[in-house]
Amino acid sequence: MNKILKRCLIVSMLIAFISMINYCSAPYDTETAKSVSIRKTITGSGFILRKETVISQSANGVFEVTAKDGERISRGSSVGVAISGNLNDALANELSEVTTRIDEIQQSGSFADIYSSDEARIYTALKDFSLNIRTAVYSENYSSATDVALQLAALLEKKYAPENGLAADKLLLDLKKRKYELEQQLGGIREDVKAPASGIFFRNLDGLENSGTEEDISMLSASKINGFSKKLESYTPKIKDVAKITDTYVWYLTASVDKDEAKKLTVGKSVTISIDDSAPALASVLAVNHKEGEDEAAVIIKSTRNITGVFEKRTAEFEICYEEYSGLYVPAAAIRVVDNVTGVYVISRTKSVAFKCVDILHKEKDYYIVRKNYTPPEKVKYSPLKLYDDILVNPEVVN
Repeated sequence: MNKILKRCLIVSMLIAFISMINYCSAPYDTETAKSVSIRKTITGSGFILRKETVISQSANGVFEVTAKDGERISRGSSVGVAISGNLNDALANELSEVTTRIDEIQQSGSFADIYSSDEARIYTALKDFSLNIRTAVYSENYSSATDVALQLAALLEKKYAPENGLAADKLLLDLKKRKYELEQQLGGIREDVKAPASGIFFRNLDGLENSGTEEDISMLSASKINGFSKKLESYTPKIKDVAKITDTYVWYLTASVDKDEAKKLTVGKSVTISIDDSAPALASVLAVNHKEGEDEAAVIIKSTRNITGVFEKRTAEFEICYEEYSGLYVPAAAIRVVDNVTGVYVISRTKSVAFKCVDILHKEKDYYIVRKNYTPPEKVKYSPLKLYDDILVNPEVVN
């Protein structure tokens, strides 16, 4: 082999070697196909409405409650006693106060809520002593810390002394005794008050109990919903209205939201809803009402799911999830169409490149969500994208 041919062969090999190095070190921009869940939500503050039946006594007087707040009541069962007749106003007011205090104590289920005269001072002193101990230890003044610890122990001994329990027990007995004395002095007419419906019993009335039928609720406007706050603040229940029964089958979230946000919801659409950070519950959009010229729209969500505390709440922070997608995350720049098949190029560790097909579930400007564990139709010759595949974001570098 002459020298010229040998030199040409060496040059050719060098060129091939350099080309191979350049190919292997090409600036591939890749992103691993990862599993994601995308939730689109609307958040805000709203009001909870439901079917609620107000319990009224037949005449003005004192209502002695026997049911407990949050207790499930059957229609026709006794929830209390109404005392009416020729009542002395002063005695009637005292009886009402005593009855309420007894009810509070009994519903608490613990004498821990019956505070002795020096209970508040004991708690304040406990906090102060605890802070003084930490300060003394931090400054290494252990003598002072020991003295304060002894004072704290003495205070705790006083707090949990048996006589304090006896004092609490005596308070409840004295209240019951006074109640009996007042009832005897008043000598009014006693009438058993029955539950007019089945549901959950609550003493608190706020003025939104009679919000109408589902049709009425579905017609609410944003301005009407915004007015609920003022109504709650100014409401004073009628003397004869003493409690309510809350229906446990259906409840509604009503809220005024930005009109553009409201456009993301359509009547009848299935959504999930969270109330005050609760777990999501299934619901549906009952109505979206917007008046021309207003910046807000009324959104009414209907649910039959029992979220903890929903039947005693009136206001709540909410999150409505109207779209949710789970699949593989793909950069929008990586999507290509080959042989009328949508897919992406992937690269292996050995730098081999292959085209894989995808089934797009959701599109955004910068990314797509594609189906995970996708099985393409038989006529498609390309394999599907898999979890952890390395997607070429700039496949043109290998074209």
